[in-house]
Amino acid sequence: MSEIEIFLEKEIDSDLGSRNKIEELYNNISSDVSKVVMNFTGVKFMGRSFAQEYLNQKDKADFEVVEINVPDDVQKLFEVILKINGHL
Repeated sequence: MSEIEIFLEKEIDSDLGSRNKIEELYNNISSDVSKVVMNFTGVKFMGRSFAQEYLNQKDKADFEVVEINVPDDVQKLFEVILKINGHL
């Protein structure tokens, strides 16, 4: 098992809006990966639908997902979605 780091700005964009992109990203992670570090460096915007899908994909992933360098507004968006869904 291995650990990888994904820079979302490089893999997707600094403007994270399309929920399809995060689903595609998660689906392309190798099955031998045990931990994924999602690096939010350079991310300037995240739409609500992207955030919702990100959290859905994280929840059903077969590997550990850890976020680093998460902008405050993105963190607050995650918290709102988790609270609405009863996970906080």
